[in-house]
Amino acid sequence: MNIKLDSLKKINTGIILKALKKSDMTRVELQKYTELAAGTVSNLIKELVADKVILETDIEKNKERGRKGTVLSLNSNYKYIIGMKINRGVIIGSLNSIDGEMLQELSLDIGGKEEIQVTKCIVKIYELLKQNREILGVGIAFPGQIDSLKGIVRYSSFYKWENIHLIEKLQSFIDVPVFLENDVRAMTLAEKEFFDKEFRNLLYINIDKGISAGIIINGSLLFGDNFIAGQIGHTFIENNNKQCSCGKIGCLETISSNTAILGEYSNRLNLNSCDITIESFIEKIRENDDIAHDIFDHSVYALAIAISNISNTFNISNLVIGGEVLKLDLTLKILDNYLQKLCLPYVYENLTIKKSHFNHRNNTIGGVSVVLNKFFEGEII
Repeated sequence: MNIKLDSLKKINTGIILKALKKSDMTRVELQKYTELAAGTVSNLIKELVADKVILETDIEKNKERGRKGTVLSLNSNYKYIIGMKINRGVIIGSLNSIDGEMLQELSLDIGGKEEIQVTKCIVKIYELLKQNREILGVGIAFPGQIDSLKGIVRYSSFYKWENIHLIEKLQSFIDVPVFLENDVRAMTLAEKEFFDKEFRNLLYINIDKGISAGIIINGSLLFGDNFIAGQIGHTFIENNNKQCSCGKIGCLETISSNTAILGEYSNRLNLNSCDITIESFIEKIRENDDIAHDIFDHSVYALAIAISNISNTFNISNLVIGGEVLKLDLTLKILDNYLQKLCLPYVYENLTIKKSHFNHRNNTIGGVSVVLNKFFEGEII
């Protein structure tokens, strides 16, 4: 495999940055930890210190050799990151330090669904948060089919967009790198950070009006050939004669999404769908409503079928689930019971299931994580 020199330099820079992300180190410790050539470490550290990406701090004299040494650490004040989350009609933006701490947050109503309206709103948020600060990059988490390599919104059901070159348009107004990612994939990067940085494989599932997944295999996001990997909501579960938003029959979303759950409950009790919310449905379960329990149990069973198929196929042991239904401790108990029956024995024995750390709907951490991921891969400095 032929690797260009600048590509190799980026890879080595990423190795060094990720090492210092774990812990401060001396040059000798860093060289041993990364197993890079001493000359490579020395040259890259010299550049990174000059650019103030890395800080050098004197440490106590070595009693045996009688001279001071220096310890290397990441400079959390090097530059700032702006993360954004595109919601239905609203954009949330935040200013963050390199270590992920949120320093400021704001939201703006878009005022429409047109491309120019969304673009203007993104640029306005950028300008309000940037002020006179140095920005490392902007990460935008967008719901829909996203070509993250080319920065294209291939399809958005809410905004009715097709093949919109969003990043190309934004870079005319924003003078730092801008990255676009599917919102669930972006959150998957964030979940990996907080779940365990060392995990190589992770499945993140978000349950909302629809159901989507982000998959990390061998430390990298799985995109698929057309950037739509993770559409777990459109996995066929049963022939229930219920049409999904994708046009097919019997998808997971027709059973386990918030929309499907509330629709089924409303139909059984002849209610107006506006009279029940996912919060009130959860209360019905807590009140031991038999119909609510029956619907919920079936929805979790359907989810377990989809998860077990992925876990058995890819042998992913680390699972994170987000969504309002996770407010019920009962959710994971029922899910675990079904996964024990559906997964291969060895797969189930090694399965770890956790609730999401974040509120997916109103959180910019996904966009922030996209930029941090680029930084710690050495792709942007």
